[in-house]
Amino acid sequence: MAKGTMPSASRQGSKPGQRKKSQTSNSEQGAFGRMFPAVLSLSLAFTIGTPLLTIILILFGAPLTTHMQHNLLCAAHVSLLAAFPLIYVYGVDTRRWREVAAVMLPFDEVFGGTIGTFVGAWLGAVPIPLDWDREWQKWPVTIVTGAYLGYFVGKFAGGYLLKGKRIQFD
Repeated sequence: MAKGTMPSASRQGSKPGQRKKSQTSNSEQGAFGRMFPAVLSLSLAFTIGTPLLTIILILFGAPLTTHMQHNLLCAAHVSLLAAFPLIYVYGVDTRRWREVAAVMLPFDEVFGGTIGTFVGAWLGAVPIPLDWDREWQKWPVTIVTGAYLGYFVGKFAGGYLLKGKRIQFD
């Protein structure tokens, strides 16, 4: 055999194109090791995101004394849609969080879903001043509905239509 045609020791017994198995498999890692990042992300989203978004809702004009439970639940929904995926994907990387806060990340499914959630919740507030005598117009039904619709539109747009593009502020 020529010098360049000998198979390497690490590839013996494996076919080209096959991945080498990692040192630790999912069964060795256990259920706790796989679930810990998700549980931590969920708890951070609810403990930090929900109070922060409740304050933002109140500052934007949500009823403070009469609908506090509704405000908390609305903030929890928005936090679940917007903050949980960001924390799960980007972790605690400060450089990434600066890009998130500055809205400078390139679009992907996670960031698109977050932008869509906030834009949808904002647009969901449009029918509120029309008339509150209908069930679908009561606080915060339209905001939560708009947040969910915005999340799905943003996730689709970030994953397929706008993937890799950035928001330009001129």
